[in-house]
Amino acid sequence: MLEAVRSWSGETLVFRAATAVALVHALDDAFLGRQPGVPLGQHALAAALALVLGGAALVLFPRLRPVLAAGVSVVFGVLAIGNGALHLIHVALDGPAASDLTGIAAFAAGIVLVLLAPAILFRHRRERERSARRRWTLRALGGIGLALTAYAILFPLTGAIIQTHKFREPIGDPPSAAYESVTFTAEDGLELSGWYVPSENGAAVVVVHGGGGDRMGTLDHAELLARNGYGVLVYDSRGRGESEGSHNGFGWDWERDVDGALDFLRERPDVDPERIGGIGLSTGAEVLLEVAPERRDLRAVVADGLTARSFDDYRNLDGLTEAAPFYWTMMAGARVFSGSSPGPPLEELAAEVSPTPLLLVSTGVGIATEIDFNRLYAEAAREPVELWELPDVAHTAAVRERSDEYEERVIGFLDEALAQR
Repeated sequence: MLEAVRSWSGETLVFRAATAVALVHALDDAFLGRQPGVPLGQHALAAALALVLGGAALVLFPRLRPVLAAGVSVVFGVLAIGNGALHLIHVALDGPAASDLTGIAAFAAGIVLVLLAPAILFRHRRERERSARRRWTLRALGGIGLALTAYAILFPLTGAIIQTHKFREPIGDPPSAAYESVTFTAEDGLELSGWYVPSENGAAVVVVHGGGGDRMGTLDHAELLARNGYGVLVYDSRGRGESEGSHNGFGWDWERDVDGALDFLRERPDVDPERIGGIGLSTGAEVLLEVAPERRDLRAVVADGLTARSFDDYRNLDGLTEAAPFYWTMMAGARVFSGSSPGPPLEELAAEVSPTPLLLVSTGVGIATEIDFNRLYAEAAREPVELWELPDVAHTAAVRERSDEYEERVIGFLDEALAQR
């Protein structure tokens, strides 16, 4: 055993040094470099798991067989690269901030860990000589194991990291002088930033952007609404743009932001509090579906691009069969990394929106299951509900690709639902 440990000393040193760098970033991300408004304990579980798993790997690594050691090095390396790459991009776009510096170090450490894996296998290739048949059998099994690990662990966890750690993008100037810079408070106290165009007809609409975006992705919809006389509120959801909080691309906890947005609109002197509607794009549509049953002052909902935001949503569509490990791991990872969790399944929420009028807009380019999901939700919903399918249009792009039809359909829906009583 001592000889084995000594023979691993160089590899162990490299693994331990690189893993320690990645762990330093995990702690920095969770505690020191957390986003504005994020409480100290929100990411404590993620930090604790990183320390436990990383610490166990540091201790056990020199005792692992070469193939297993190489596998552990690859897993740790890919996750560090996935996290660190987001910080690299942020620095390139907007300069360094918060935990970007340790994130870049983690990216470099991840590359070292990935490169260490083939070095381990090459160095120990002649240990315990076996027959050619046995060697090829073990290689085949190793390849299968690597593929399963990538599918069930690496890919979904990397996706979860991106969904919960995406960098903020700079917010430019408002499109015109008609847009007022505003701030308001989410239901849980976070300060959110946005723009508001005053109402000309007494009605107003809040537009909620998609999971990886910010208010800049809602401007086509804002222009459409404003030229038809509606007051328009566009804003950065928590952790996006210039708003406080921690990012979550699945929209978990965004319902608290919408609560604050509705309260903001209700207090506007130019807005009739009985004539407020909402347009949600992708993740924003899913959030409005959750808010509508609780906030009856939201008098109309346009859900453009509904898909799924939880493991239950995917399971409700097709039972998940072979896709179950991927989605389960991704959602479980997102819960740990974000310190948040999804609300009820969207199918259940769709059934509770009524009597609020609901317009579902579903497209067929970009997300293969979008139309199927919307048919599921339309079937679950009670009247009044409309389903508008656009199979040759990209995800949430109908406002541009079918601009005239979109304006006629959406504005007609809002005019009817928010008519002055």
